Amino acid sequence: MDSLVLVHGAGSGPWVFDDWGLPGAVAVDLHAGLDVAHASMADYAERVARATDAVAGSCGVVGWSMGGLVAMMAAIVRAPAALVVVEPSAPAEIQGRNRDVPLRSGTFDPEDAYGRFPPGVAARPESLLARAERKRGISIPLVPCRMLVVYGADYAGERGRPVAARYGADERGFPDLGHFELITSPAVRDAVLAWLG
Repeated sequence: MDSLVLVHGAGSGPWVFDDWGLPGAVAVDLHAGLDVAHASMADYAERVARATDAVAGSCGVVGWSMGGLVAMMAAIVRAPAALVVVEPSAPAEIQGRNRDVPLRSGTFDPEDAYGRFPPGVAARPESLLARAERKRGISIPLVPCRMLVVYGADYAGERGRPVAARYGADERGFPDLGHFELITSPAVRDAVLAWLG
């Protein structure tokens, strides 16, 4: 793998990958250049697609949480050499669809919605529109590249094993790690890099 694009989750930013310490890796800022109050999941996926276009050689993409679903969306239009999703937000094929969720612009405090972020992981306002789109259900009919699904203790049954099974992906479980620990753990980073080869 010549290049690696890293995609953060909702309410966080590219700094969640600071401890990965990978020379040449590009950590995308999904909010860059956007009015976050009107940002959609398609806007975020376009940021990832542009980042994969900008790197040299064969490209792998790693997405965590919401960023995992964004990375799956981007992979449909810009198939990377490999895709790793770390406890991704579930696509419609797993969670179903709920058209009753209203689409509206604005932002929300991710710590109010998801709980306190751990020390050292900064939070920032996130798009209500993108969150509503996820709750309504975003379809990912297929993933056009090899894929690894990583999951921990928090969402193995809804974001881990079902996603791997639906897309025929490899999977790696870390039953002692919570959602945030998956992105800060050197063991997860090393397992992802080993899989990417």
